Amino acid sequence: MQTTSYASWAGSIAELCDQLAALEPLALALGVASPAGTDWHGQLFGKLAPQVSREPVLVAAVCGGTNTGKSLIANTIVGAEISRSVPEAARTLHPVASLPRGLAARIDLAALFPGFVPTAWTSEQDALAPGDDDRLVWREDESGRQPARLILLDTPDVDGTLRENWRRAELVRNACDVLIAVLTQQKYNDAAVRDFFSAAAAAKKTVIVVFNMVNWPQQRERIGGWLATFKAETGIEPLAVYAAPHDFAQAEAGRIEFHALPEFAAGGPRVAAAPAGPADLAASLAHVDFDRIKLEAMRGALGVVLDPATGAGAWLDAFEATAREWQEAKQLLADEARVRVTLPTAPRELVWNEIWEWLEPRRSTFDLTVSKAYRVAGSGVMWAARRMGLARSDEEKREDFSAVELAALKQALADFVERLEDASRRNPRLAAMLDTALVDGDRTAWYADLERRHAALPIVSDDYRTFVRQELDRFSAANPSMVRWILTGLNVGAVARPAITVGLGLAGAAVVPAAAATAGGISTLVHHVGDVVVGTAATLAGEGALGLTMAGLKPLIEKLFAGWSAERSRVLAETLHDVVLGDRLEEIDRLAAAAARPEVAGARRLLFEWRREFSRT
Repeated sequence: MQTTSYASWAGSIAELCDQLAALEPLALALGVASPAGTDWHGQLFGKLAPQVSREPVLVAAVCGGTNTGKSLIANTIVGAEISRSVPEAARTLHPVASLPRGLAARIDLAALFPGFVPTAWTSEQDALAPGDDDRLVWREDESGRQPARLILLDTPDVDGTLRENWRRAELVRNACDVLIAVLTQQKYNDAAVRDFFSAAAAAKKTVIVVFNMVNWPQQRERIGGWLATFKAETGIEPLAVYAAPHDFAQAEAGRIEFHALPEFAAGGPRVAAAPAGPADLAASLAHVDFDRIKLEAMRGALGVVLDPATGAGAWLDAFEATAREWQEAKQLLADEARVRVTLPTAPRELVWNEIWEWLEPRRSTFDLTVSKAYRVAGSGVMWAARRMGLARSDEEKREDFSAVELAALKQALADFVERLEDASRRNPRLAAMLDTALVDGDRTAWYADLERRHAALPIVSDDYRTFVRQELDRFSAANPSMVRWILTGLNVGAVARPAITVGLGLAGAAVVPAAAATAGGISTLVHHVGDVVVGTAATLAGEGALGLTMAGLKPLIEKLFAGWSAERSRVLAETLHDVVLGDRLEEIDRLAAAAARPEVAGARRLLFEWRREFSRT
């Protein structure tokens, strides 16, 4: 593989980042752990994405625990005091980067180091300045000795009391190719130190180990034991190992010496060489194989992303598994917690009034005149029936209907809430979503809202009138001959109607289809108007024609009556949505469909293709 071959990954890396970034807010809603703190996420968004298509530079960071002398070592390697070295623990709060001369004008530091706000260096005190912002202090090497492609950083401690320091050190670790691990005999096996460098080993970062503050050369052999423990616990195979003597006077003067320990380095000699003079760590770092190390770090980052147990695929597994749990929750709701409303039968005259209004302009003048006379006669009969106590007025009937209807809606609300509570007890996902509404909700307010909406609902709304006309227009266009037959029958049969026929309400409607039956050519019509039952024998013409065409009209009429009831039930749906549950049911639908999002399939495809390609190299 060519040293710059990782540049060909740029398009796929950007695509994967876009897809996963689109899924992250949905994952949070699902209840999937955020990937932001995971190693694969850090390598993808903190290493691969910002570096795969930019000018290749080698990023080397001095890292370690508290009070290990990191800043002094960083200053020595750079050749200038870029970060103040102080004896107090956890004083370095912000990473400080030394750039080769001229690099700042060619490179976007904010893109190269995601999560940081680049800030120009003013003094060695900058790294110690308090502040909650994630600042990366930078300055260019004024001497010009720093290699043109090498960035050197001093890093906050990885194990101190300030957790924000840990996070900033992790952001630096994600971005770097080389770690200079500063250890001491007290800080080579702490848990936080082990974890930090274990992640670096998993990402194939090149590591140079410096054991600082040792009693030199007396402790040379003991370094081997410390290093063996460090390697076993972290998986690190250091490129080079150095010892830095404990010399208080030198440290106070800002100087430190490094002694190479080649026998402890990967591939080094098994027998220790005779002690030699101090080594030039900066020069050694300047002469490493930049391209090989860079490529290895990029491939290592990709390996972390592709790890089947802990990588992006494992996160997608959790995403899909949690979405399936929401699918189960949705199915439980569908099976057990439907809104069931048993409303009283719609007042027939109200629905038929709308049908008759639609028929009115299509009927003949003769038919309309006769029907008007019948309506007048019918109203007289109804007036007499009400005076005798046999019938109730329209207003009274509607008040009765409204009271029964409201009671049915309230009962439906109570039943639905009870079923929701039962479903929540059986499903933890539903409990997490619904318990706040069900446990803390003001039930008195729920019923008050339902009453208010019901009281404001007109007996026949404009929306329902529009619905009726659209359905009748659609039926008329599909069945023109049937409509013409009905209109002809009404015209021919107008004079044959018995004068005592009582229409449905005051609309003069012909018949209630569900009560029509034919026998011997005679249509027996039974009209239920309040408590008055009037039986008539109509001729086959006129209103009888409607009875004979019921096979074709029945689905239409049922739809119109069902539409009226649906219109009335809407107030319950509005109360449930606006006052009781809000958008929670829609949110459950959204979460249940999460696994079907195209970003999931797209991310899976990219990971599969990379894994296949990765296995060949």
